[in-house]
Amino acid sequence: MRVEQQIEYEAQSDAEAIQVARSRLGREAVILSSRPIKLGGVLGMFKRNALWVTAGILVPEKEDQMSESRERMVAFQHLLEVRRAVTGAQDSMAERRAEPLQTSAFMPTASPVPPPSVQGAAVQAYEMNAVPRRAHEESHLSKDVDEIKEILTKVLARLDGDDDELAPGMGFGLDDNARKLMAADVEKNIAMDLVEEFRHSSGGRQFNHWLASKIPVMGGDPGSALGGRKILFAGPTGVGKTTSIAKIAAGQSLWANRKVVLMTADTYRIAAVEQLRTYAKILSIPIEITAEPRDVECAIRKHKDADLILLDTAGRSHYDDGRMEELHTLYEAFAPDTVHLVMASNVKYRDMLRIIDRMGIVPISALLFTKLDETASCGTILNVLRDFSLPASFFTNGQNVPNDIEVARGDYFVNLLFDNVMAGKEK
Repeated sequence: MRVEQQIEYEAQSDAEAIQVARSRLGREAVILSSRPIKLGGVLGMFKRNALWVTAGILVPEKEDQMSESRERMVAFQHLLEVRRAVTGAQDSMAERRAEPLQTSAFMPTASPVPPPSVQGAAVQAYEMNAVPRRAHEESHLSKDVDEIKEILTKVLARLDGDDDELAPGMGFGLDDNARKLMAADVEKNIAMDLVEEFRHSSGGRQFNHWLASKIPVMGGDPGSALGGRKILFAGPTGVGKTTSIAKIAAGQSLWANRKVVLMTADTYRIAAVEQLRTYAKILSIPIEITAEPRDVECAIRKHKDADLILLDTAGRSHYDDGRMEELHTLYEAFAPDTVHLVMASNVKYRDMLRIIDRMGIVPISALLFTKLDETASCGTILNVLRDFSLPASFFTNGQNVPNDIEVARGDYFVNLLFDNVMAGKEK
């Protein structure tokens, strides 16, 4: 990646920095760096704050590649534009009492914020129930983990027996719906079970509509899809976990008017901390860096009035036993209401199983699938949802923040599943 047409200039805010860069260099301009400076004044006094900005255009060494850093910068700047639009719309609403701004189908209409007394009562009730709930969760931790292990053993045994079961040309006699599912990389065993179940319980519905009703999801809106107040996100490296958290935080902060706190335990990668810090700055929400479990507990007490606490964990290789133990320790310190396992949808089914196996050291509440825009088949997602009876919470399909994320819905997923199959046939 190289920089072209680099410029430096003074700006009063991040939003102005973006505007100037794009007016001078075009829509592809990105902010390379910005640092606070003081200008003017008399005899060293009355200086004003400003930013000294370096901007430019990033060009990949190979034109068909876009680096992660460039995508991140674009996402930052898109969020700045959205934040600016929302702020302007809110000011306008205060004067004209206009309707709430809606930018994305993912973002809900802003719900009324309860008065402080009600919020305080809710937090107090939460804290009174926190200890018994935590004890209850810990008593079931081993059971939940053992259930995941048991399911994995059965699934892997089935796969070992099915590897050579469907050789080329052996699809003769299969139901058309089974063929469609298998063309989307749904396992033969699962495809046949679904078709058989459809024959006995379709109720006259078309297969697509029936299948959509069988996709387990966390909830119909972002709040219920999150599943609580304290949310932990876990997953392997490079799946888009931090960006997904930023999208959720933006939606809950900007549109749902909730008091959101970002926390990160990813102290292994400085870039990851800075990435989340930048999102927090744009959204004007607090961020806590938690290097140790006791930092987590202190941060929770500090933000006891928060409506939502989102904890970003370090991307962990599922082959690293030491990191898995760290995840378990972090889980115990945070005592989350839900754990969302983040997985990229463009990985193989067996790799997904290995990830669930190792990440299953903590109870998994829901699955968040990223990079749906980077795969030609979504059947592996259906395999996992069907095998483990875990609900999907969100789907992400791009880098833009706060857009490019959808609350998981059966109809959305099934349409994507079969649209990709048809697109493959057209090619």
